[in-house]
Amino acid sequence: MRNYANMKKWQFSFGDPRTIVFKALSCEHRIKIIEMLKYGEQSVSEIASFLSLHPSVVSRHLSMLHSAGLIVGRKEGVEVYYRLLSDDVMGLLDAARKIVEEKKRLTSL
Repeated sequence: MRNYANMKKWQFSFGDPRTIVFKALSCEHRIKIIEMLKYGEQSVSEIASFLSLHPSVVSRHLSMLHSAGLIVGRKEGVEVYYRLLSDDVMGLLDAARKIVEEKKRLTSL
């Protein structure tokens, strides 16, 4: 067993901000929202209509994605429009897809 003195040099931190990003990605609805936003800016009502969800549910999901720094929004009149913060967000989903595909490949051998 490694002792605590050796572990301190790894500089683990509790409350690692990356956990917020992965928590935001842990819901299928939020992943679908991100996949919609890769095509460009969408309003809350457009997202709600496409996913057949109530706008208040979509707003909660968008709030979590926004808090994680994955999306940004702008208000125009009564409507709020969201877009991805950067292409790196899609990079996370692509990396996850590759991991899943590799797992399937290895388990099918």
